[in-house]
Amino acid sequence: MFTFSASQKVYEIGGVKVGGEIGENATVLIGSMFYLGDRIVQDEKEGVFDREKAEGLIRKVEELSDKTGLQAMLDIVCSTGKVAAKYLEFAADVTEMPILIDAVAEEAAIKGLEHAKELGIVERTVLNSITPETKEPVYRKIKEVGLEAAVLLTFSSKAIISSSERVRLLEAMIPKVEEAGIVKPLVDTVVLDISTLGLACKAMHEVKDRFGYPAGCAPHNAVASWKALKRKDKEIRRVCSSVVNALPAALGADFILYGPIKSAEYVFHAVTLIDASYGQVFMEGGRRLNLNHPRFKILRF
Repeated sequence: MFTFSASQKVYEIGGVKVGGEIGENATVLIGSMFYLGDRIVQDEKEGVFDREKAEGLIRKVEELSDKTGLQAMLDIVCSTGKVAAKYLEFAADVTEMPILIDAVAEEAAIKGLEHAKELGIVERTVLNSITPETKEPVYRKIKEVGLEAAVLLTFSSKAIISSSERVRLLEAMIPKVEEAGIVKPLVDTVVLDISTLGLACKAMHEVKDRFGYPAGCAPHNAVASWKALKRKDKEIRRVCSSVVNALPAALGADFILYGPIKSAEYVFHAVTLIDASYGQVFMEGGRRLNLNHPRFKILRF
């Protein structure tokens, strides 16, 4: 489980290194803001939100990243082009973290990419996501703005029950994605619920073994869809969330979409344990780690 057939690719996006051998680079944790039901949003249609609380959440993630050595990106959920402009301008202004444009619709993706270009942040922008169903206007806009990084979501009705189908979908997507100018693909192997989590982790390993691309998933969906868990107390829900987000990291994930950014405090703790322990495995092979790696940070965290 600690080695892969393919040479592992490492991409730098806005100062964050994602990919590589297990233990080489700290896991990238990606938290979401402005999602449906996010309490900091005051008017979903107009994109009005509590800026002070939003900035406070971002500062907390930055603090946790600095203390643990884990890397961080920010997932900005954009339901429309109108709110995309407001949310992205805010995020670009308050943080240097790489920003994912989590576009709910094609129009939001196109407007979001246009605004990223206007803000001068394309080099630290990631489109979340490109799927087998992504239409030509989005591909054209990707090429037009010079975007290099995107999440490739290996989703289809057939892939939901097959890890190998997710890998096949990726293979089919690669030529079109590369033609559009995406040279830093991050492969999301799709988690919708508890039953798909294991398949996503298996596909993640296959992607790294066959292609060497950075791979990960959104394990938060497994607990978010677990209706019975919502009736449990907060501590039980947090324990389950910590475990489910740490599982892909333990199986070699390069990035994890851990859900709402407010979950950062306990998710960072859980994944730091995994990264610190696997850092030692990497060092056993006679290789050196960056001194900012969780392997060295955890003793002072």
